[in-house]
Amino acid sequence: VCAPSCHDCSTLRAWWEEDEERRQRFFKNVMESDELPPDQCVPEVAHFIIRQHIESPSMWAIFPLQDLLALKEEYTARPAIEETINDPTNPKHYWRYRAHVTLESLNKDNELKTIIKDLVRWGGRSIPPEDSQVEASPISTSSSADAVSEKQQFAGISEKISHPSESNGVPSKGPLAVR
Repeated sequence: VCAPSCHDCSTLRAWWEEDEERRQRFFKNVMESDELPPDQCVPEVAHFIIRQHIESPSMWAIFPLQDLLALKEEYTARPAIEETINDPTNPKHYWRYRAHVTLESLNKDNELKTIIKDLVRWGGRSIPPEDSQVEASPISTSSSADAVSEKQQFAGISEKISHPSESNGVPSKGPLAVR
């Protein structure tokens, strides 16, 4: 099982924002960038980390709602620390999280649904595989030019994120660039 967060630890956004040194190490060593990482977990960073988990060889990839909402900037206005469901170190902080968006509005958000569907399909977790039906989402495109680099690159927030042809030893469906 893999998950970027759970009910008893920091959410993806809070994890990114709470420790500057760890954030810089991750940005340099995992995302392979020499630039300074953004202070906030922007959608491009969330997309990169969620894709890492989806492409993992784990049987299950589980994502709390808060981590999926980080894929779109409009859902990240609330302070990341408020997304924590339970803080086991604080006896007065227990299961108090409430989503700040309604299910009805999420159901109408076709862009977010497309981003998540594309991640699942490209990660090989769609049953049955729907490769022939995958269309590029508004923020995702593939090109043969991206395949030139075997390394993951993060060239700034406004630039693209290129992914290697393998992730955690599992071949992917091809490179993906996030714009």
